[in-house]
Amino acid sequence: MLEEEKKTYRKQKRFAARLKSSKGIICIEKPNRNVVLCNVGKATGLIKEDVHNLIAKTLPNLALPKLIAEKGETHSFLVFKSDDDAALFYKECNGKIKLHGTPIYMNFVVNVPNLEVICKHDLPEGLLILDDFITPAEEDLFLNLFKFEESNNLKNRQVAHYGYEFRYGSNDVDLSAPLEQAIPKECDMLWQRLRDQGIDVGVPDQLTVNKYEPGQGIPSHVDKHSPFGDTILSVSLGCSVVMDWKHHSGKSVPVVVPARSLLIMQGEARYDWQHGIQPRTWDPVIRTEAARVVTTDSRPRRVRVSLTFRWTRSGACACPYHTLCDSRSGTEIDAVASRLEEVHVHQVYEQIAGHFSTTRHKPWPKVVEFMLGVPQGSVVLDLGSGNGKNVLLRDDILQIAGERSSGLLSECHQRLSNTAKPNDCVRLDLCSAPLRDACADAAICIAVVHHFSSKPRRLAAISTIHRVLRPGGRALLTVWSKDQTRSNYLDNTKQSSDEAVVSVEGVTLPVHQNRTQFKHQDLLVPWKLRNIKDNKLSDAQNTLLRYYHVFEESELDGLCEEVGFVVEKSFYEEGNWCVICRKK
Repeated sequence: MLEEEKKTYRKQKRFAARLKSSKGIICIEKPNRNVVLCNVGKATGLIKEDVHNLIAKTLPNLALPKLIAEKGETHSFLVFKSDDDAALFYKECNGKIKLHGTPIYMNFVVNVPNLEVICKHDLPEGLLILDDFITPAEEDLFLNLFKFEESNNLKNRQVAHYGYEFRYGSNDVDLSAPLEQAIPKECDMLWQRLRDQGIDVGVPDQLTVNKYEPGQGIPSHVDKHSPFGDTILSVSLGCSVVMDWKHHSGKSVPVVVPARSLLIMQGEARYDWQHGIQPRTWDPVIRTEAARVVTTDSRPRRVRVSLTFRWTRSGACACPYHTLCDSRSGTEIDAVASRLEEVHVHQVYEQIAGHFSTTRHKPWPKVVEFMLGVPQGSVVLDLGSGNGKNVLLRDDILQIAGERSSGLLSECHQRLSNTAKPNDCVRLDLCSAPLRDACADAAICIAVVHHFSSKPRRLAAISTIHRVLRPGGRALLTVWSKDQTRSNYLDNTKQSSDEAVVSVEGVTLPVHQNRTQFKHQDLLVPWKLRNIKDNKLSDAQNTLLRYYHVFEESELDGLCEEVGFVVEKSFYEEGNWCVICRKK
């Protein structure tokens, strides 16, 4: 055996042992159609085009295999058409081909993961997509019709408004300030074509045109009820896209919106579902069979332009869909959210305070880094401090820990009695904190905002942080991320099962299965309570359910900006979205 072959063999064996111990992947020597690429995956930047290009250069006559690459992993799998194809690829490429300058090492495996997701739910009622509603020539006409401006509120996404400006901060329009530019007459053919197909929705008076580069998306949202009518239309140009539809009951439906299609939202789809587009450069291929199947194949995105037509209106909304309706009594909505949090946040933490504290020993490195950067003489607030683990041993700053749970506050007081002075801990509710305006130089809010069960309450919590900071004051906020594939949270040996659901104050919430990927944004997460006796933990006595709103990428940024913060840095850290922001 040549020296280079020996080196490759040693690398193979080392990777095989690592995959077995860390992921439970069994590598074998007998050739079959399944090959694992041991050291390249999505975490190393691998994309499908990389594999196809390598094979095209090395073995141009070989049928392209199926790539299976899990998010956050440094390995991936290829499934070839036949054992012979896989054996040929292995022989010619193992340790010999490079990706971004790194040799790729591979092994055969018996099984590969099935990452396909079956969507069991029907399309939202009232959602209709008319394929090929316009011709390619008409698509070109529209693409050349609009001129765009940069929007500072939309991460530099390009946008144009006609009739009225759509205000992204408040999700409405100012009816007293119509624009000079009406909806272009070239759009009139759309209403006429709809009437020809038996769909008469009238003529809209507001149009927003968005230009999306690959990698850009839009957070999950519902078009505000009261400013707009019963129908919303959207024409897609340039590229198809997968739009995710989410219902507050926990249902989720991915929908392909083809280029040149017309999407019609009415009824439940208009008022009772949220829709959004994930910020990524690719979309999964979705097969439509007896059910929708989200496959592991993907298609690259190109530039996409969307035309969204609305009918403006004034006055309160009278729709029967109250959950997402802005005209429903704010007091009523807040009361439901408060009762949900009382049962599934506050009462739970009172019961688990002692056990919870034993699992929280030291601050995260990013929190330490932020706190060490606070200047001498500063007043620092730890809002939602838990057991006070984030209070540092610094005697040159005043640290005040605020916590709502009396049980955790007791744990915090005990911990702070053993730390450097000056410090203190107080009981407070972040939505109504009895703190003076502009009283602090810095604040941290670690793993707190995700426990507020409505957007207005999440905004109220972050508004409190903004209010108590002095101008120029900085804050670090962290929340759980819906995407856990880049963290150590997931247990890859666990198979996700059908979820239980619990009805709370008329709101149906799914119960999450611990150590599996989050499927929903609003859910209940089990805590298996263990009592403490003689400084030892007993076996689990009871399971309690904590409410969480897990965050999508950029969602926390948007909330911080909405209350007036300037976001200085936004990053992902061990399953959490983190934002460092500054008060102007």
